[in-house]
Amino acid sequence: MGSFLSVIIELTVIILLGVTVAYCIILDRRLQRLRADETSIRQTVVDLGLATERAERAIDGLRNAIAECDRTLGDRLKAAEETSLGLADSIRDGDDALDRIGRMVASARRAAETIIERPPAPMEAAAPAPPPPVRVADTLAAAQAFAERARRRLLDNAA
Repeated sequence: MGSFLSVIIELTVIILLGVTVAYCIILDRRLQRLRADETSIRQTVVDLGLATERAERAIDGLRNAIAECDRTLGDRLKAAEETSLGLADSIRDGDDALDRIGRMVASARRAAETIIERPPAPMEAAAPAPPPPVRVADTLAAAQAFAERARRRLLDNAA
């Protein structure tokens, strides 16, 4: 019985050693696949690092481009606003000048109508005729001079 027990123990040890060898073979294959995957993973990590670096450079380039566009657009908007304000002032000055010229022309017409409608004064030797209240030629010359000054001022403001 002692020898039978020793055979069973030795058979058990042989079976356990066989299972251990089989398990080691399976473990070795898994480790080989893991090492192969490790190389692949390392390459993937390197590729990911390069892609991240390129993306960061592209983002920096986009940020710079956006900042430049913002500055350019801001400058253009400011210039457009200044031009708009200048044009509004010029239009307002032009409207004022036209109103004044219109009043001058109306005044000149009234003066001309007064001169034309006034009956001739009887001839008296002692009293000279009074001068007309407004001379049309003087009013017209003043209106033209005023219009010329307004035109120069508009041209100076536009430049």
